[in-house]
Formats: sequence, C-alpha cells, structure tokens
Amino acid sequence: MLKKITSVFLILFSSHLVYGWGSKGHQIVAYVGANITTDGAAFWQANLEPLRKLTTVPDRVWKAPATKAGEANTHWFQVDAYYAPQDYNQIIRFPSSYSDAVTKYSQSTIDINGVAPWRIRQLYQLAFFSFTQNDMKSALEYVGVMTHYIGDLSQPLHVSENYDGQQTGNKGIHSYFEASIIKDEIKIREDVEKRAQNLLRDPNFLNQFNGNLMDAILLEIERSVSYRDQIFQNDDKYGRNKNGAAIQLELAKNRMADAAATTAMILNQLWRDTGLVAHATPMTVEDPKWVKPDFNNLPEERMTPIHQKFLRDEEDCAQ
Repeated sequence: MLKKITSVFLILFSSHLVYGWGSKGHQIVAYVGANITTDGAAFWQANLEPLRKLTTVPDRVWKAPATKAGEANTHWFQVDAYYAPQDYNQIIRFPSSYSDAVTKYSQSTIDINGVAPWRIRQLYQLAFFSFTQNDMKSALEYVGVMTHYIGDLSQPLHVSENYDGQQTGNKGIHSYFEASIIKDEIKIREDVEKRAQNLLRDPNFLNQFNGNLMDAILLEIERSVSYRDQIFQNDDKYGRNKNGAAIQLELAKNRMADAAATTAMILNQLWRDTGLVAHATPMTVEDPKWVKPDFNNLPEERMTPIHQKFLRDEEDCAQ
C-alpha cells in the first residue's frame, strides 16, 4: 500500500512540474504588479526589468534536478481537495499556520495538495528582513521570485486537483490556457495593466486586503478557483481554435490582472511594513540560489525589533 501511495505521489509531482503560467504570463504579472504600486513606487518602477527576469527563476532555475523534489509542490495549492464549490467562501478559514494545517490534514495531504501560500509568506519574510538590513539587492531578488508564486495562485488550474483537465476530458488544457494562447507579451501586458488598475479602484477588490498576508493569499485562491470550471466549459464549447483561444485569452487576461493587482497590494504593504523611503534605485540582480522551503518564522537571531513587531501584528490579525 505504501509503495502505491508513493507512486501516486511521484506521478502527481512529475505531472505538475511541467506547468505554471508560461514565462510571458509570469513576466506580465510581475511587471504590471510593480508598475502599479503606490508605496515605494519609485523603487519598484526603477526595477521593472529585474523583476520581470526574476519572476521566472522558480521555473527557469529552481526546478533543476538537484532541487526538483523540494521545489515541486511550492507552485500549487489544490484548494478543491479541501472544499466543495458551495464552501469556497470558507477558504479564508484554512489554517494559516503550516504546522496547524499539517496537524489538521496530515503531512502527506498537505504535500500532495501544495504549499504555495506558505512559500509566498516565506519569501515575503526574507524580503522584509533584507530590506530592514538595507540589503536592497537581496530584498529585490526575494520579491522577484515571490511574484512567481503569486502568479501561480491566480491561475485557476494551479489551485485545482483537475489541474490539466484530466478528470473532465480536457487533458492538455493547462499549458494551452497559460502558455499557448499568450503570444504578444507587450500588447497583452498593456491590456492587463488597464484591467489591474480597474481592480485597484474597485472597493470590493480592495476589501480583500484588510487582513494579514495569509488572508490576502487565501482570498486570491478563492477568487481563482471560482474560474476553474469556466476554463473547462470554454474548452468544451469553443475548442482550441482561433475563436476558442480568443475567449480563453480574455479569461487569462482577467486572471493575470488579478495577480498583478494582488502583487501591487502585497508590495505596497511590504514597503509600508519596512518603513523605508523610496528612491529610484535601479539594481543589478542575479538569479538567486534556490531557497529551501522552510515555513517556520525566521530564527530569532535574524529578526530585528521591527520584524518581531511585524510578526506579532500578523498573529494578532489572525485571531
């Protein structure tokens, strides 16, 4: 029995690994998200191209064979394994603490269904710490890779057990939806930015960010999974021809706009939390080495007083 479970686990990981918003989709999300920030905007906008490059690192570099096993499930969160559609409004109640989630659902269940929310939180903490140490280069690198996982969660097939339409006769839809139909990056980016700006003027969207970071991530997942079935229905009705591609692209643009607006809100909060003054400082960045998933808080010796306050505030918000 154990051998069978292990085999299923490995097959799932290997199937998921080939997927993610394609490089163009991730680049659009990171670029637009940084470009529409309001807090620290001078810094973010001076580094649009570095962020555009860094956002592809988790797919382009970190999925190397040496890190594949540890990186794999940080790219998804199959929320429909925990909630039926009629209960999606309960997603916000999912345990925000990794240890609490493991206690409630078991380690194997959490591993199989993905850990992307905690990956985002881990990289946010590392960026926060680097900013407070005035290590702007490392902070930007952490932020850049963090945007990748925010983008992943905006893609409805990254938050579903039916991630490639294999359960509904839509096999192959994953790469088609997130890569094949996204061709003209510049043109699509301009449209996505307009849609993202509209979201940032929508009180209903803005109200999704009144809690802490994990609240914002879980609500992004709730918004994302609600479009899962629409992708399959479009595929069934219109197919994968020119007309079908145009219809799916409209949905993909809306999902990328959500990811970009979510990114902007998270970057705004990060900048406010650090208390820094924004300067238009272009940075020269490198592809960062793989960051091993670690979903505990940073060790005490790596925390400044402002970082400790940040964590207390987050815990207070979660109560």
